[in-house]
Amino acid sequence: MTDSVPVYQLQSFPRHEPTVPFYMTRLERLVQEVEGIEKPHGHTFYLVMWISQGSGTHTIDFRTYEVAPCQVYFLTPGQVHSWELSADAQGYNLFFDANFFKGRFGNRLHQYPFFHSHQHQPLLSDIPDTALFRDLFGYAFQEYESQQPNRTDVFLSFVHILLETASRLYHEQQPVVDTQLYDRLRQYEDLLEQHFLTVREVRDYADQMHISPNYLNHICRQIAGKTASQLWQERLLIEAQRLLTHTGQSIKEISFELGFNDPSYFVRFFRKLAQQTPAEFRQQVGLHR
Repeated sequence: MTDSVPVYQLQSFPRHEPTVPFYMTRLERLVQEVEGIEKPHGHTFYLVMWISQGSGTHTIDFRTYEVAPCQVYFLTPGQVHSWELSADAQGYNLFFDANFFKGRFGNRLHQYPFFHSHQHQPLLSDIPDTALFRDLFGYAFQEYESQQPNRTDVFLSFVHILLETASRLYHEQQPVVDTQLYDRLRQYEDLLEQHFLTVREVRDYADQMHISPNYLNHICRQIAGKTASQLWQERLLIEAQRLLTHTGQSIKEISFELGFNDPSYFVRFFRKLAQQTPAEFRQQVGLHR
């Protein structure tokens, strides 16, 4: 059992320029140059991964997806992922800091459905115009590798076009009926991400959003099919799974870190949501490593 899951920064990667808030490389080169990159890890930046060929699996926060050509994966800072890819896998990995994007486009980064949400899958597949994504990633990589004037601005434009194109397709494949309710759900999920360890009552989140707890539950049921309390519980479960998988802390220590005064309450909470005890989950994860 490792002490903790590695967390990569942009500076962790070969040939990254220290003052540049973005990084891009071919997937096959990344696998060769960064030892252990396929093992579970987190990162401090946003990630967009294009799979042009190959197969295998990609696991993001304990959900495993089948890798296939012409897929785009999206990861948010703090998420933990790992993969097992075939030897012929190819594609691109594009990384960027939040402020790099927010400087020009403000809060738009938080509005993309594939980022910041545990309720929407971080994956685009069944892409009708694969040539468009192939070309966008290819042109972005050419711009990244060049040292042309205004390179940062041009590269940011490619990132913006990629994300907007992906967002349009994502909404076509998974349409959201009421955009106002969807925005409210995203606001709640953002608050959860910041405060789930310390704020445990739905009414406290509703107060921060200036709405009633009943209306917050209505929003969550309409968009996610779950109550606001269930979404909080699922976020806490993910954190528990991360700690059980990637740290050597005891179950008692984890229960206290997650705010449970009695470890037996934590065990019951975990078993109710995961259909197994924390110890069984940890043993299962260990067997698959």
